Amino acid sequence: MRALIRILPSLQYSGRSRWIAESGLAMCDVGYASPETLMGTILLTCRLAPALLAAFLCAPPAAAADEALRVGNLVPTSFSFLPLQIGIEQGIFRKHGLEVRKIDFPRGAASGHQALAAGSVDMVAGGGVEMGFIVKGSPELAVALITERPNSVTLTVRNDNSIRTVADLKGRPVGISTTGGLSHWLVREISRRQGWGPDGIQAVAIGAMSAQVAALKTRQIDAGVIDLATGFQLEELGEGRILVKFGDVIEAFVNQASYASTAILKRRPEAVRAFLAGWFDTVAWVRANKAETIANGARALNISPAVAAKSYDGVLPGYSRDGRFRPEAIRTLARSMVETGMLASEPDMSKLYTEDYLPPLR
Repeated sequence: MRALIRILPSLQYSGRSRWIAESGLAMCDVGYASPETLMGTILLTCRLAPALLAAFLCAPPAAAADEALRVGNLVPTSFSFLPLQIGIEQGIFRKHGLEVRKIDFPRGAASGHQALAAGSVDMVAGGGVEMGFIVKGSPELAVALITERPNSVTLTVRNDNSIRTVADLKGRPVGISTTGGLSHWLVREISRRQGWGPDGIQAVAIGAMSAQVAALKTRQIDAGVIDLATGFQLEELGEGRILVKFGDVIEAFVNQASYASTAILKRRPEAVRAFLAGWFDTVAWVRANKAETIANGARALNISPAVAAKSYDGVLPGYSRDGRFRPEAIRTLARSMVETGMLASEPDMSKLYTEDYLPPLR
């Protein structure tokens, strides 16, 4: 398989250009070195699988292996995961003695957890339902709750009145990112609450958020499970309308969580503790610095300040302040794994997560 890798300027920082190494699977920051030094050319085509090549590019040099913690962002368009970027830019992780390297996975949860299992990343921020990967043998644990209510997720339709209410979705195709994931369960849960059973709405696995938006516009689907910022952006452009904000109808749930590989937990447990301490310090910074967070979100997610402001107000109440997993939310999550077909029966949830690496309660 041939993979095209691009080296392109990302942003200016302290007067120097940072550069991004990008493949079809992942995008990661490769530092301040010139692309000529890194590759000898701007475009490089080689006969490596994209996943392996991305892992090679994104892995830190051996000398820096104990310095940079590689953290995957499984939903790069989500406002919920913005603290990862802010914590890096504001030097909050560095205050905890940790260098963090962010790696985006635009193709979603499965590719990020594969990278975690392969050792290409040390931690990922993803959906709570992805704990099911652990049951299937993925060498990782959930180490912190990020958001409980799914405030960051919407059911968005075209702005053409073809779908006016949820009742109009019976038997209609609705886009999800992947079968067995969070978006899949949300569609089944909405169908169940309408009295149609879990399969009353036709869930169609589309993939990345950009693909869902394209499918919605071309009428391949009648609605999509779309992140809050993208939903607001479609409304701003007059191309879509948010029909349901899932956080308004689903209360107790593990919406998003932070995961760590078992390898990093054994080798560098202090790095995981430092990251989580930095994460919750960053969330506190986000709460205290609304204007700066909105400006960061507009820039990082390529959305308007108005959309960023709406996203901030929508997502902020859902952030966990301490990372603890509530029993009621865990029970709902266990049920969701069976209802999506990810697992045949509810697992022993106590084996899928730990609170041992969280900062002490204040």
